[in-house]
Amino acid sequence: MKNLFSKDNFLFPSFDKKQKTQSVVVSVLLAVFFVASAFAFMNAMYCFADIVGCVVSGSPDVAIKDLLRSLPIILSLFMSIWALLLVHALFRNVSDEKRVKSLFKNGIALIAFGGITIVYIIIGLAVGKFSSLVEGSPTPLYPLDAILYSLLFMAVGVAALLYRKKFQEKLPYVVPNRAPIVQKARVGYCFAIAIWMLIALFSFAAFWFGLFIIDFRHGYQAYSIALLLVYCVNAFFLIAWEFYYNELKEEARKQILLPLSIVALAVSVCVAAFYFIALGLNLDGPSNVGFGVLPVAFAASVNIATMLVVATPLIVSVVALIKGLLLRKEK
Repeated sequence: MKNLFSKDNFLFPSFDKKQKTQSVVVSVLLAVFFVASAFAFMNAMYCFADIVGCVVSGSPDVAIKDLLRSLPIILSLFMSIWALLLVHALFRNVSDEKRVKSLFKNGIALIAFGGITIVYIIIGLAVGKFSSLVEGSPTPLYPLDAILYSLLFMAVGVAALLYRKKFQEKLPYVVPNRAPIVQKARVGYCFAIAIWMLIALFSFAAFWFGLFIIDFRHGYQAYSIALLLVYCVNAFFLIAWEFYYNELKEEARKQILLPLSIVALAVSVCVAAFYFIALGLNLDGPSNVGFGVLPVAFAASVNIATMLVVATPLIVSVVALIKGLLLRKEK
């Protein structure tokens, strides 16, 4: 087991100076776009919660007004996730040809989303949907900050297209490929990864929001801690998959998967057990503690969000365990 964590099992030590520089740059971009996507996702969920609240309270006209006003925030989420997918695909695709296609599609998508957002805000200002360029709600600089955010990601899209041109000039991405994107049952695999990614993005932002929002008083200490642990485990599992497991050499990945999945399953079971024990002690915990993190999920004590978030690490661990056992059997 100790040898499995040796630096010889990782790709990075075998890189030359240029390869290491490229690897670090792409890893930093992955981390930056992950954080941006997480908080953009949370902001979009808050807007969605307001819209649902208006519909439930019998004010569909206000819901439509809020939707139209919040559309730049929702588009910002798409831009953030597309940038994350762009960098991820640059790492994981198995050939330069597929990298070229990915850079083109994702780069165009970023430019399109950014352009649509800016045009939408300009039209909104002209017709009175926005009272001014800086309304101050939901952020102090809104909708100006949405324009600046769009310009930033449009620049990322342009950079992707320029980098694609280098590929066409026979200047390939020199870093050896990480764990490639699965080709068999690709649609189902990508859908499952997308759902896992969204839950991890929500969990990452919810953990940091929760530190300031969650009520640790009034007898909710145990449930509050359990809720934060659930969020933390979800985000950590995806981060470990991206920045640890996928950075291993192929043979090392095959060896580490089984013991890693057993550890992950043990952690998941312990956290889930702690959550349900804490929930049993405070059945009104979801509505009183979690409501501030994501109102639409905890309204009327539905508790849909956390049940899904609690189950995700268990599902991921079991899937990894089954795959690890199959690899061990083949060996």
